[in-house]
Amino acid sequence: MKKILVFISSLVLTSLLVGCGGIFGPIEPITRTYLTRPPVTNTAPNTINEDLIISDLYERIYESLYEDVKSEVIKDIAEERFQLLYDSVIATLLQEVEDGNIQITAASVIDRILEIENGAANAVVGIRNLNNNGVIQAVGSGVIYKQVGNKYYVLTNNHVIENGVAYTIVFENGDEIGAVLRGVDSLVDLAVLYFFSDKEYEVVEFGDNNELSKGQIVIAVGHPSGFTYFGSMTLGIISGLNRYFDIDNDGIKDMFVGYIQHDAAINSGNSGGALFNLEGQLIGVNVIKLSSVNIEGMGFAIPIGLVSAIVADIEEFGYSIQKPVLGIRFVDIKNYEAFFIQNQIELPDGVYSGFYILEVNENSTMDGYLLPGDIVVQIGDVIIDSSNQFVEEFSKYRVGDVIDIIIIRDNETLTITDVELKAAVN
Repeated sequence: MKKILVFISSLVLTSLLVGCGGIFGPIEPITRTYLTRPPVTNTAPNTINEDLIISDLYERIYESLYEDVKSEVIKDIAEERFQLLYDSVIATLLQEVEDGNIQITAASVIDRILEIENGAANAVVGIRNLNNNGVIQAVGSGVIYKQVGNKYYVLTNNHVIENGVAYTIVFENGDEIGAVLRGVDSLVDLAVLYFFSDKEYEVVEFGDNNELSKGQIVIAVGHPSGFTYFGSMTLGIISGLNRYFDIDNDGIKDMFVGYIQHDAAINSGNSGGALFNLEGQLIGVNVIKLSSVNIEGMGFAIPIGLVSAIVADIEEFGYSIQKPVLGIRFVDIKNYEAFFIQNQIELPDGVYSGFYILEVNENSTMDGYLLPGDIVVQIGDVIIDSSNQFVEEFSKYRVGDVIDIIIIRDNETLTITDVELKAAVN
């Protein structure tokens, strides 16, 4: 590391002297091209050629440092990310200096990532999902997020532990400990397990949703492609916030989870793993990525605010009470005109959007309030333009909230008041 700091310091000094706009560019395969020596003219024997001396000195220093520095930098962080890391971390540190929080040093550029590697990243464990015959059904990642005495709580994705009958927590040194499933939230794809141990394990600190911003540097930690690559760390930035998309491919964006989109590399096995900020705080749980020949660098994580609320529920009740479920099957009037033509259903004049109710589930939120054939035009303060728009706006509601509903029934507009939102029926 000392060589890296010497090298960076040299380049910083050089850029300041020559007025460069940037300090460090992306590391690429480099053909060694040195400063050209100035041509030697009829110089008197005792005359010192300063340009030649400077050129020679620079070349020797560069040659002696280049290979060691290059290999160490490649080892510590991905080559193509160095510029992004350098610029972004320096900007963050400079702001903290301005705020009077820290004093910047050259070492602090990479210290934070190394601190995560030696600290918070150790809270990311492996999870094995076993069937009745003790055969492994799935492996994934999990995060130790709470300790009470000798009891440790681990969060992961529901799809990592789904259909399992036994679970083991796996550590990088090969140790394994049996775990108990406390509960799941299948809609948001989270699960909580716990295990007992007298050993001391790293426990993560939760971050703050309100401090997330596009362009913020993030680090993903997990076990891509199984435990052969245990504890892999990848670097990226937040590409977007509050992303909603259709996970179950039913043509409707899934409500409630406003995912964090990022471009830190994640793969199968990263499910349930951590997304950290540079302070080493957990800001999301990696759950899914989009991939095809036309898509690159689109990973998604469940934001920590929602994770925190759901795991607290699961700890207490064994299930989540966060997400309200309306309990209706409907057709989006705006986007499914062909359905009404095909089924010879006449809509009221002037109605071009809303939900046409096909079925109401028993004991659900809407049971006793809606009937098949009703047209719902507003739920709470969300005026329904389309299902995709609705699921995003409705996501702010929680179980227990009391709302009003505006419907059209038999060509008459009705307002149904004091409807309490319920959780899914387990």
